[in-house]
Amino acid sequence: MPSVPNHVPFLRQLGADDADELVKRSRKRMVKRADMIFRAGAAGDDVVVLLSGRVKLVAYGTDDREVLLAMRGPGELIGEMAALGGIRRTATAIAVDDVEVGQLTALDLRAFLAEHPESALVMIRMLVKRLAEADRDRIDLSTQDSVGRVAKRLLELSAAHGRTEERGTRIELSLSQDELASWTGATRETVSRALRLMRGLGWVATDHRSITVLDPQALRERSGG
Repeated sequence: MPSVPNHVPFLRQLGADDADELVKRSRKRMVKRADMIFRAGAAGDDVVVLLSGRVKLVAYGTDDREVLLAMRGPGELIGEMAALGGIRRTATAIAVDDVEVGQLTALDLRAFLAEHPESALVMIRMLVKRLAEADRDRIDLSTQDSVGRVAKRLLELSAAHGRTEERGTRIELSLSQDELASWTGATRETVSRALRLMRGLGWVATDHRSITVLDPQALRERSGG
């Protein structure tokens, strides 16, 4: 099976017939922006397919500080590890936009994967990549400075949520500096300084709640990618 870039959504990695079948088996519902889809600590009884809109996965520290763990967009699965492992949710999923989701029970998901072995291989590969990314994040937190970690997140955001424009790739996602800071394991002030440095070097341009990546190669080199 050929290698697939990390930002390609799960549904787009499936064969067309398998993707249609998975969506057909799901129960559709709409979730309003800022509403919760599932909560950390709840039973992982089902898996969610994002059909439209974007979702953030967050956890909360002992001081109730929100920590951003990941962003997911259309075509992605969320909650699959709890559903397949029979464990409780480790994160809370919150709609960033008005989203449409499809939900399958853990039993339905396992039946689908048994009937569609190629999709099961795609699922395994996706889980392996997500675990590898989590390991990489832990390494980066110990070995990369804040500028390198912010550069890495901007590259991920531009790949998954970017729109190509004449001067660069505009990240089409409203993400606050607080959220970006929690995602990189830094403070808001540190992220602000990193963005100011990147603007001065011509790597990015920013305006109100918007970032455009101008020099992705410089960001890759700075993040060690």
